Amino acid sequence: MILALGRIVLRKRALVLDSTAFYAGIPLMGVPKYYTTPLVIREISHVKTLSMVISTLLESNKLSIINPLISLVEEVKRRASESGDIQKLSDTDISIIALGMQLKKNGYDVTIISDDYSIQNLIKFSGLRFSPVMTRGISRIIKWLLYCSGCGKVFYNNDAIICDVCGTRLKRKMKRV
Repeated sequence: MILALGRIVLRKRALVLDSTAFYAGIPLMGVPKYYTTPLVIREISHVKTLSMVISTLLESNKLSIINPLISLVEEVKRRASESGDIQKLSDTDISIIALGMQLKKNGYDVTIISDDYSIQNLIKFSGLRFSPVMTRGISRIIKWLLYCSGCGKVFYNNDAIICDVCGTRLKRKMKRV
């Protein structure tokens, strides 16, 4: 609830579910509406009991499966590159954050349910909120730096994987902020 110019404005609440939320049984907790992406559904659909849960939620209109806008997917990738999380995030992870951004732009009060630390880091980096399921979650934003353990070169392009000087696979470490 938000007080705006002397009147009360009720914001719609949106819980965006990552795969871990389904594995933990979150959609069975009685919240009126959940949101996720087709990539999450594809990731968990091999589990028969989850397929039944998804069918039930869809039939009762408690789950919306939404493909996020491509422009927001690209925005999430850009932010993931800035934070240094890009190499640790799958397309599914990126889709969840993009959906959260899309719902927020549409006036929802969004919380993304995930135990993945890279997802949580990028959520915080992007100004969204998260709620962990089975972990404590991260407590601060981390910016990552890519470097070559072979020759010591630091990379500012977080999309690089292999050192262009010596051919060693790049590693990441926390950047001092």
